[in-house]
Amino acid sequence: MNRLLDIGFVPAGHWLVESEKLKFVLTRHSTQRNILYAFVCDGEVKYVGKTVRSLSQRMAGYKTPGPTQTTNIGNHGRIREQLSKDIFVEIYALPDNGLLHYGQFHLNLAAALEDSIIRVMDPPWNGGKAEALVASYSAPDSEPESVALKEGMPRETFVFVLHPTYHASGFFNVGIGPAKYFGADGEIIELFLGNESQPILGTINRRATSNGSPRIMGGTGLRNWFQANAAAMSRIVVEVVSPTSIRLRVSDL
Repeated sequence: MNRLLDIGFVPAGHWLVESEKLKFVLTRHSTQRNILYAFVCDGEVKYVGKTVRSLSQRMAGYKTPGPTQTTNIGNHGRIREQLSKDIFVEIYALPDNGLLHYGQFHLNLAAALEDSIIRVMDPPWNGGKAEALVASYSAPDSEPESVALKEGMPRETFVFVLHPTYHASGFFNVGIGPAKYFGADGEIIELFLGNESQPILGTINRRATSNGSPRIMGGTGLRNWFQANAAAMSRIVVEVVSPTSIRLRVSDL
């Protein structure tokens, strides 16, 4: 997983089953085209693909595969199987920013990288094969792009006290109890602050504490939010959306 993070992959969403139907949540890059994406289960890269359509439209193909779409059908079943075992299935993405050129010609980042990533990492769901650049699924443009994060989704919640060091520096420690709900050391984590719909990015540091519980490093963005919204020694509520995505709110108690 770290090899993907090192080249710029970021958390973009996750899969869930709701009312017995497979659904996806995208928090980033839902409308981005020419994009590489990966399915990650408990830190293990299971599948890498690319699409010239929007990320949301490509995920819709897995959510509702057509009868002849073998890749979509296969991954639909594999995602469901992982979720049935309470294994979280995350979506990571690497968009093409359009800056790579060879002379006057634009290099498609997704097309250029996918074969090499699959060859080196050999994700088990790829079976050694790259995905066709133009997916066979044609989602209508009016299809909803994602399932929005909303209240009522199952999640873990805990509270910490905003110690002066946290308030001044933009990080906080996670206690031993909720530590199991967080990802591995060095992983990028999304921090949704208050009611914001777009996250800032932080990192999970499990080396800073003696017991290996996470320290969430939010940097300047988290520090500024702490200082603008809460006083030192306030209580902060943390909702764990996924191992690499949380929402923070100031407690009103």
